[in-house]
Amino acid sequence: MRLCYLADAPYIHTRRWVRHFVDGGWEVHVVSFRPAEIEGASVHYVSGCEWLGKLRYLLRIPRVRRLVRDLRPDILHALHLTSYGFLSVLCDVRPTLVSVWGTDVLEAPRLSPFHYLITRYALRRADHITATGLRLAEAAARYAPAGKPVTVVPYGVDLREFRPRASAGGGPASGGPEERSEVVIGAVARLSKEKGLHYLLEAFAVVAGRHPQARLVLAGEGPERQRLERLASRLGLGERVQFLGEVPHEQVPEVLQQLDVFAMPSTYEGFGVAALEAEAMEVPVVASRIHGIPDVVVDGETGLLVPPRDRQALAAALECLASDGDLRRRLGQAGRAFVAEHYSWEENTAQMEALYEAALGEH
Repeated sequence: MRLCYLADAPYIHTRRWVRHFVDGGWEVHVVSFRPAEIEGASVHYVSGCEWLGKLRYLLRIPRVRRLVRDLRPDILHALHLTSYGFLSVLCDVRPTLVSVWGTDVLEAPRLSPFHYLITRYALRRADHITATGLRLAEAAARYAPAGKPVTVVPYGVDLREFRPRASAGGGPASGGPEERSEVVIGAVARLSKEKGLHYLLEAFAVVAGRHPQARLVLAGEGPERQRLERLASRLGLGERVQFLGEVPHEQVPEVLQQLDVFAMPSTYEGFGVAALEAEAMEVPVVASRIHGIPDVVVDGETGLLVPPRDRQALAAALECLASDGDLRRRLGQAGRAFVAEHYSWEENTAQMEALYEAALGEH
């Protein structure tokens, strides 16, 4: 079977889907506006007019249509609604699937009447719509034709790769009678404004005042890095905050193994796969109660949810877990069980395979 994705090739979620189907013997092509190589797949880079930003998607419609027509895929699947999704339904391929992943359905349709119209158009023309979580599915359904189903296919975690650190207690927060006094709080995220990491730094300053050996680890890169570094300095945190920079996805488990608490203080978060990866490592999560996060963090069971942009509530939740190793252990163990039950990558890929088979059977 020949499968074509319209998606950003460098994006880790794209790459994982591609690798799965390549390993399954599919011929996989990726039409991408960002260059990258993916082993086993053919990436077709749509170059030019980068200075125009998102407008280049419209200018490159004829080129994308020609590329897809020449590839003649059995399935066309767009990953992201208001860019690749819109392009995909202009290619006249059946079946065409469109996946919504976050701000593309939570935020983009409200930016302008044009964004609203292309959202409605793409969802009307797509043969199948998928979303990574229930709340995203509900958001997509508001713009889709009445009665058109939205299938939830989560972007889950490979539990073979994300395993807790071996210890007597079974997880990173464990330590038994020799439990270490140091508490490490961390985040793995793009250093961008919507991730709310400035709230995390301010909340950590409160925790650090009560826990002299507490540390904060931030893994990721992005436009907010210099601002965050300056804030850490102004708060007097010094060497107690470590900026790791960009971390390859295959090394994320090594970062998570260092942590006792994972923080996700996002102001926008369509799904929150990073929280699932932490839970799979038996690291309890403190996160914002917003958008898709409650789908992946169960308050009081696998972590603690706090109102977004609330520094005091975030600090209190971090302090609660920093002070209670038994609670960290209990939430961490429940987190891995939760991921295994609901968000196993092996089960999620089987869901997508079944959806592809059903779509092919309809056309």
